[in-house]
Amino acid sequence: MILSRWTRWTAVAVFVAVPVGLATKAHADTFEATEVRRIRAHFDSVLAELDRRELGGLTREQRNRRVSLVAELRRYRDLGVFPHNYDFPDAPTPYFVDRKTGTLCAVANLLAATGRRDIVDRVAQSNNNVWVDDLAADTAFNRWLDANGLTLQEAVRIQVPYVEPVSNAEIAREVGFAIAAPISLVGSTAMSLWNITGNADGHRPGASWTGMVMGAVSVTSGALVLTKGSAVQDKFGQIGAVAIGMGLTSVWTSGRAMHKHRVIVAAQRDSTKRSVVTEASVGPLVTPNGNAGLRMAFRF
Repeated sequence: MILSRWTRWTAVAVFVAVPVGLATKAHADTFEATEVRRIRAHFDSVLAELDRRELGGLTREQRNRRVSLVAELRRYRDLGVFPHNYDFPDAPTPYFVDRKTGTLCAVANLLAATGRRDIVDRVAQSNNNVWVDDLAADTAFNRWLDANGLTLQEAVRIQVPYVEPVSNAEIAREVGFAIAAPISLVGSTAMSLWNITGNADGHRPGASWTGMVMGAVSVTSGALVLTKGSAVQDKFGQIGAVAIGMGLTSVWTSGRAMHKHRVIVAAQRDSTKRSVVTEASVGPLVTPNGNAGLRMAFRF
């Protein structure tokens, strides 16, 4: 069965797009899961510190409230629903309230759980990315800390900054680089072998040009994996480096085949010219006395 041109191109597009789409979703899911694990690990450390604190200086009411807050922090950790960083790609940043989902950070959640949503809303409206230690001069916040048996330093430890996730477009681009690198690596390797063996004299110009193009694609995709593919660089960095090397090899073998082909063609052209000149220099010769003869002239 012979497929139409459009069918072939559609099949190629699906062959490329589907893996990229699946890999993009998998990467996004992996990032989300990794971020949740990171934040939970932070709370595990904080909870251990809170449990180790001596509570002898606290009143019974402060101790009871503190125990309730620690239990609430554990519940918050186990739930695993945290704010996201939407605006600061270069630095982990706290969000008192997730501006898209309304999810509260750990400190804000503790405030709201004890009936102080008013503090949460005021702080979020004033500076939603505030660090807790910057609230040292906030009278209402400090009174809340004291009433619940917490210190400012403990509240600082409870707060966790959030990392901005890589956008789907970035993931798709970088996954595309990661997919293109090994594919172009295979292609450039195959063309290098062909241009070394079956096309060493360059008698197949199509193979020579294909090797040149595949080499350029391999070098480009490998370089992109190493320089712009941060989301996949750790996994595909070595492939990117090898792709660059094989791409350069493919360009070199293709260029050598082209050069040899030009040399052969030029030699054949010169040989043809000499043959034509030799044939054209043999012709009839008429002497002054009218006798016919044969003129032979050779030019080299």
